[in-house]
Amino acid sequence: MESKDYSWAWVTGDRLLSLGPCELVYAALVPSAATTDSNIYSGENATGDKIVTLKAATVRIMPFSPKVPVYCSKGLYIDVGTSVAGIFVQWREL
Repeated sequence: MESKDYSWAWVTGDRLLSLGPCELVYAALVPSAATTDSNIYSGENATGDKIVTLKAATVRIMPFSPKVPVYCSKGLYIDVGTSVAGIFVQWREL
C-alpha cells in the first residue's frame, strides 16, 4: 500500500468521514484540557457501533493504534467531546 491509498482528516467537530465500508487505521486525540468522551463509530452517526472512546484526564495526546485496521462496515463517524483541539484520523476506503 502507498500513502495515497489512505485518507486522513483533522477533525474538530462531529463529522462523517466515510459513507461506506472502510478500515480505521489510526486516531489520536489532541486535548486542550481534560476532556469529555470523544467516540469513534462504525456508522454514519452516533447511533452506529462504537469502536472506541477517547478521553484524556490531562493535556496529553491519546493515540488509538490498533495492531490491525478496524473494519467499519457501516462507514466512519467521529463524535468530538469538549476541550478537544482535534482528532487526527487515518482510514482506508474499501
